[in-house]
Amino acid sequence: MNKDNKHIIIAAGGTGGHIFPAISLMEYLNKIGFVSILTTDLRGLKFIDKKNMQKTILIDSSPLNSGKKIISILKILRSIFKSLIILLKNKPKFIFGMGGYASFPICLAGLLLRIPIIIYENNLLIGKANRFLAPFSKRIFVTYKDIQGINAKYKNRTIVVGNIIRENILNFSKSYDLETSNYLNILVLGGSQ
Repeated sequence: MNKDNKHIIIAAGGTGGHIFPAISLMEYLNKIGFVSILTTDLRGLKFIDKKNMQKTILIDSSPLNSGKKIISILKILRSIFKSLIILLKNKPKFIFGMGGYASFPICLAGLLLRIPIIIYENNLLIGKANRFLAPFSKRIFVTYKDIQGINAKYKNRTIVVGNIIRENILNFSKSYDLETSNYLNILVLGGSQ
C-alpha cells in the first residue's frame, strides 16, 4: 500500500447516531489533509448537506431481515459488489466503519481486499455490524469504557475516544461563557432512531 495515500472511506449506517459522527470525522480528516469519502444508505442521505453530498456515495444495503431473508441477502451481495468497485477505484489507506448495516458491505469488501479497518461504536452495547467486524479490525474506537459485547480478547485493540462531536459545537462551548450567560441552556440527548 502506498505510504503517501491520503484516501479514507468512512462507512456509516443511515441513522443520525451514525451519520453525525461520520460527518464530523470526515470534515476533520479533510481539514488535516486527507481525502475522505462517506458511504451510507438512503436513510443517511437526508442528514447530509450540499457541501458534503459531493463526497458521499450511496450504498443501498439491507439488514438481514428474517421475513425477507433471500431478498436481504441478494441486496447485501449487490452492495458488497458495488463496494468492491468503490474501493478498487478509490484505493483508500483504510476504512473507518461507524456501525449500522449500511457500513457492513464496504467494510467486508475492504477485508476481502486486505484494506485495514477501524471501527467506531458510540453505544453502550456494540451493534451487530461492528460485533462481526471487531475480530478483523485493527482498532476498535468506543465512546464508553464500559461497553458491552466486545470479546475480552479484543480489549488490547479497544480505545476509548468519547463522542465524536462537530467542531462548531466544540468551538461554541469555548467561546460562550455558560456560567455568566442570561440565556437558558438546554442539552438534548436521544437515541439513533
